[in-house]
Amino acid sequence: MPIRKYIPGATFAPETLRDMTTAFEQIRVILNLENPNDPLIEIVAKKVISLASLGCLDPKEIERRVIADTKDS
Repeated sequence: MPIRKYIPGATFAPETLRDMTTAFEQIRVILNLENPNDPLIEIVAKKVISLASLGCLDPKEIERRVIADTKDS
């Protein structure tokens, strides 16, 4: 499931998109988000995009933060 679906109008460098996609896909696996209609997928995507927008570009760090934040919610 591409994260680009959740980035309308935003522009990211190809490397950043690759890192965001890597983090997003790994988070989906860890959280067992297989159903494309699960509302948590959009929440996760928006958190990944937000972190990348703030300059957090390491996929492992994005993964760690999103999972921690999701489990705290």
